[in-house]
Amino acid sequence: MNIGTRKIVVDEAIAQLRLYAETNGAVLRYYDGLPGMTCVGGSDPNRITLEDLARTMVIGSDLRAMDIPWLLEVDADKELAAIPVDARLEDATAGSELFDAAMALDEKFTGHRGFGHAKKSKLLHLKRPYLYPVTDSFIRMTYGSASAGAEFLTAVHNDLVNPANVRDFKLLQVRLIAEPPTSAARLLGEVPTLRLLDILASLLGEAK
Repeated sequence: MNIGTRKIVVDEAIAQLRLYAETNGAVLRYYDGLPGMTCVGGSDPNRITLEDLARTMVIGSDLRAMDIPWLLEVDADKELAAIPVDARLEDATAGSELFDAAMALDEKFTGHRGFGHAKKSKLLHLKRPYLYPVTDSFIRMTYGSASAGAEFLTAVHNDLVNPANVRDFKLLQVRLIAEPPTSAARLLGEVPTLRLLDILASLLGEAK
């Protein structure tokens, strides 16, 4: 499969996802809400809550004390309500109503000093896990110049709808679901394809 500027075969992807699951149990439980994808969008999908901010800390958002009151006071209720909790990036072609709504919500959390793309993406992914990709320094290495904003969203969308990738991600999910009950990787069979892409993009960037 092709992810950003990198390639990985399904067998290697499975091995990498197993390792991620084994070493990030707290992230899968408290950030992703596994097993069961519990609390998708948070306890209040159309508002930012202290619970949301705590969950992002588990995945390493490194929020500062001054970030928290600002985030709680951002007036983004209308923008959040405009996007269904299960809205999918696969359906957000550049220029579409969903894509524009996604960028409008993204813009609401832009411009606060010290609150960059990585922190923002971890919060937005939590609120709309099928629509917003996570980004970090390793994912930025995987996606090169298209690592933020509309270009990043478009690049990830393109990877998600690439027919070869669609086939390989379906195979990945089938194999993850078939993992033994004792395997932590089995939990990843429940997550959105977008989350699998994020994890692999980060691991590919880290491996450079």
